[in-house]
Amino acid sequence: MYTDVLNRYPCRDDKQQTVQIMRYMFPRQYGLHNVFTSKTDPRETAMPFKDYTLREKEIHQKMCRELGGKVNNADEVTKWKRRLPKRLRGHVVHLIEKLRILNQRCSYTEMLRHYCPVEVGLLVNYNRSQQC
Repeated sequence: MYTDVLNRYPCRDDKQQTVQIMRYMFPRQYGLHNVFTSKTDPRETAMPFKDYTLREKEIHQKMCRELGGKVNNADEVTKWKRRLPKRLRGHVVHLIEKLRILNQRCSYTEMLRHYCPVEVGLLVNYNRSQQC
């Protein structure tokens, strides 16, 4: 099972990881396939929309196309991975960093237990009624 993109990149101080998360959140700004303007290829999926859970391969292919012969140059690759479109610079980066901090602090399991409690007594009674 795959983890979500926020938990796949745990180092909050790494700007490169923040930019990678932003590629998932704002794919259109990076020229990636997106649900609003791109058509799905029936050879890839039978669903009306593509699965965007893992798009590392698509991001890597985009990097290779853009860098061309410079793809083996580590400095060029690092520069490409940190590139931010003008429209996403400034306040948006700070919001994504804050989102990452809040995501790591939140105990989703405890929140689920609090707002969606499961009563054990109901499950025991349900199982007994199924046996008869």
